[in-house]
Amino acid sequence: MTDSNAKNILKLAEDQAKVWEGSRYYEDAEKWNHRSWGEDTDFFKFFTMLDIQFTVELACGHGRHSEYILENFDDKVTHLIMMDILQSNIEFCKNRIHSHKVTFVKNDGVHLNDVSDSYCTSIFCYDAMVHFDGDVILSYLHETYRVLRFGGMGLFHHSNYDQNAERHFSQNPHARAFMSASLFSDHAKQAGLKIVGQRIIQWGNIPDLDCLTLVSK
Repeated sequence: MTDSNAKNILKLAEDQAKVWEGSRYYEDAEKWNHRSWGEDTDFFKFFTMLDIQFTVELACGHGRHSEYILENFDDKVTHLIMMDILQSNIEFCKNRIHSHKVTFVKNDGVHLNDVSDSYCTSIFCYDAMVHFDGDVILSYLHETYRVLRFGGMGLFHHSNYDQNAERHFSQNPHARAFMSASLFSDHAKQAGLKIVGQRIIQWGNIPDLDCLTLVSK
């Protein structure tokens, strides 16, 4: 990747993140967090396959998922890294979550900054990557390969909306970025990752809008 391309992707990630600065969505999402963690959901079934001893929550937002993990799976966690591109989200999470097991990291929107090579047993991102541009996702998948230990896994909730490739994501249903299960799979394999499983799911009563992909190194 050229320096020019890298700068363009960084700028794209920053511009996309600004849409969520101060958004009411974070507050609204708290109301249905329990649905995400229902034991009959595909997300929960995939999540329980992760070794979360050393894990990263990418794009943690206001921290509702990490809070749930610490309340319900604390005995399985040694170190949880909560990562987000927005400093305001990091500050919110610092005020919300008080645990010696947690580190807060503001990243640049395309890299897993401050995470050492082969450090993590897992990484996950839920209800955020659905808005990410494909080049941003590809960068994160390469970074996932870098930070995972061999045998470690990543769980990603991403868009399966494969229409209007040139349109801004905010104009699409539920602000989904252009992506598909097959394209994400291709990106993951390009990054050196193996596909463990995929589930195409509905969101907001729209069938097949999203996808969950579980990968391993």
